[in-house]
Amino acid sequence: MSFDFNADEIFQIGVQIEENGRRFYEMVAKNCSDPSAQKLFLDLASWESKHIDLFETLRQRLPRSAKGGDFFDPNQELHLYLKAATDSHVFLKNKDISELVSKCKTPIEALDLAVAFEKDSVVFYTTMKKLVPEYLGKNEIDTLIDEEISHILILTEKEKELEIQKES
Repeated sequence: MSFDFNADEIFQIGVQIEENGRRFYEMVAKNCSDPSAQKLFLDLASWESKHIDLFETLRQRLPRSAKGGDFFDPNQELHLYLKAATDSHVFLKNKDISELVSKCKTPIEALDLAVAFEKDSVVFYTTMKKLVPEYLGKNEIDTLIDEEISHILILTEKEKELEIQKES
């Protein structure tokens, strides 16, 4: 059995994830009073913009045949995994970004949500990688995964730093 797999739609989901992340980081930065936290969120927004550009480039490279077609998945495992990753992603499940930002009363709360976002992105992009052939950008997806993992490390370090400042 196969299911309809459309690489273009997968890249569109990636663009939406990154756009929502960029908006979240920009809104949080506007609400930050700590200059170093504000800079971090602005940097993250900039990095998300670069990811958007990458996904758009990958989408443009897609042949017409990748905008529709069948992908062999006899047990529909990849399809179900991708659906679960998409359905649970913080920024796809909660589409009202300003509402998410308003729930973050402190930079630490925003960092917690940002870490969840980045982890969700790693899961989604890892799944996506299994579905995308080499010639359609599999290696670029590896780069994105590595960047998202580095974002998690940066965010957790900043969170530790803010926790120490809070205790002082």
